[in-house]
Amino acid sequence: MKNTFLAIFFIAFSISNYAQETSTTFNDQEFLAYLENLSENKEAASETKKEFRQKSWAYWSANKIDYNQSPEKYKKALSLYHLNQEKFNNDRVIALDRFKKAIENFKSFDSRNTLPKNPVLFVGSSSIVHWETAKAFPEFPVINRGFGGASIPEIIYYYDDVIKKHTPAILVIYSDIDVEAGKSPSVAVAAYDELLTKVKKDFPETEVLLLAMKPTLIDDFLGKEVAKNKIRTNELLSEYCATEEHMKFVDVSTPMLKPDDAVRSDIFLEDGLHMNPLGYTLWNPILKKEIGELMKTK
Repeated sequence: MKNTFLAIFFIAFSISNYAQETSTTFNDQEFLAYLENLSENKEAASETKKEFRQKSWAYWSANKIDYNQSPEKYKKALSLYHLNQEKFNNDRVIALDRFKKAIENFKSFDSRNTLPKNPVLFVGSSSIVHWETAKAFPEFPVINRGFGGASIPEIIYYYDDVIKKHTPAILVIYSDIDVEAGKSPSVAVAAYDELLTKVKKDFPETEVLLLAMKPTLIDDFLGKEVAKNKIRTNELLSEYCATEEHMKFVDVSTPMLKPDDAVRSDIFLEDGLHMNPLGYTLWNPILKKEIGELMKTK
């Protein structure tokens, strides 16, 4: 089985590498001129694509904080960037088993250790992977099975290994990969529905907490509609949970915003995508409260 991802998405995970490969970063006028020249060139040679990725991400990486503070300043550059991004984007097909090594590591660990029964199981993408859940929630029987940058289809692919075998009492799910990869909100929610249908069938009494997709400093650089689509997907997931038993949508995104709705810059690592420890201090009390209330009913 395979899944299609937009190539530009993978660039986000290599910003530092691209910046290192690019000896200089454009100033604002140079970047505009570069983008205008590209937009007039109808050809999309592989070397030109590579250069576009490198130079663009070097520029946006250097200006991501200022962009989030003053987006109007970058309106023209962002419009031209998205125009060229669409031209240079190719679908990138990857195997759903690309995280096979991580799953094998889980199996090896599980075979050598005694795990809690009926745990609070955390599953999802890198926001789960980097979350020190055992330290954050020492009072709960936590198992963390976040892997890679797992999309919901990939979690479904490894469902037996990362969810079913653990018989969770509480299941915490986070993944924003599908939307960041260019999928529409309806497609993203359909994938969630497929996963949750399996969970409901196997564990009808399991409590499920769906975490809102977080805003990041680079959403607008991942794709033209990413920021808007995250908001819409969160709305749809909230509506979905409202119609289901044993399921709750948890808003972890709002605390990541300033009073003017701009994304806080102090809660991310250098890449502007992954949270630093301060970011998790915003999430921890929210989940501690939600899990604590559910545990009282168990």
